[in-house]
Amino acid sequence: MAINVSAAKRGFLYNPASQSLGIYVNGVNVADYPTNMGRVYHVNNITGSSGADGLSWGSAMDQVSTAIDASEVYRQLGYGKPDVTTNDYVRNTILVQGTGTAYTLCDSLPNYCDIIGIGADPRGNGGGIARVSATTGVDTVDEATGVRGLNIYNMQFTGSGTGYAMDLAVAFRCRFENCVFTNKSTGGIRILTGGGIVIKDCSIGAADTTTCTTGLTIGSSGGNFNNCLVENNVIHGTTLAINNTAYLCNGTRFDHNLCFSEGTYAISDTSSQTGYPGLAWYTQNFVRAATTAFVITNGSGRAIGNLVVNNTTGATLTEYTDQ
Repeated sequence: MAINVSAAKRGFLYNPASQSLGIYVNGVNVADYPTNMGRVYHVNNITGSSGADGLSWGSAMDQVSTAIDASEVYRQLGYGKPDVTTNDYVRNTILVQGTGTAYTLCDSLPNYCDIIGIGADPRGNGGGIARVSATTGVDTVDEATGVRGLNIYNMQFTGSGTGYAMDLAVAFRCRFENCVFTNKSTGGIRILTGGGIVIKDCSIGAADTTTCTTGLTIGSSGGNFNNCLVENNVIHGTTLAINNTAYLCNGTRFDHNLCFSEGTYAISDTSSQTGYPGLAWYTQNFVRAATTAFVITNGSGRAIGNLVVNNTTGATLTEYTDQ
């Protein structure tokens, strides 16, 4: 039975808008008890609409970007409660249905939110993948101001022509897991400044239709990449698989990745930092390049136990630890 909450006088009543059980006194909602402190937004580009509230599959939103905007508005309002302090970091969730149609590009990302693709595994090219796409000249995801506390799972970010699959000016305490970043010729992922980031079990830059010049680009103009873990990914670029120019990489580790490039190097670390605590470590990666697998300009001895194939050595597999 539908309940007219605005007409409620007293007692416990369910508010479908806030997905919570509320206490009403003389028609005034004096307390809420939500099942989930953050909202769950549902996205389906076949059945959804831009004017829907997204709070169920029956009222799904049409685009990921629509849900991102709604999530940020709700979060900044204190989750519907004006008395919530800035110390309350309750998370929202965006569920993205995989369909036969790609979602449109995202020009921003939400803070303190989980974006979860509901569909087929994101590797490959076909229906049922929760995927976001952009045409040439623009990034599939472009976050120019910064994002914090974002986790993304089981999503594909793709497109055609120039641009990045994901371009982040600033990102802190974020996780990207079982995702694909592909088919943008400039690069897979670029993170200018980051900290506390986990990139795990992803495919970055590995071409489906368009090859990426650089798979993973890190740091620019003195940006840092501190306390991050890049683990168990496939990373490809025609020029570089990984290009790390970050000034500081305190505690950052690249571990068990498959990195390959048709360029001179596969992994380039040209950080100007000289002290070991501020530099990244490369451990147990499999690396292949046209000429030399690694170039590391400062802090020798931090590429440890990597397996390397250089075409100039007749494709011989060797263990590499820089001295």
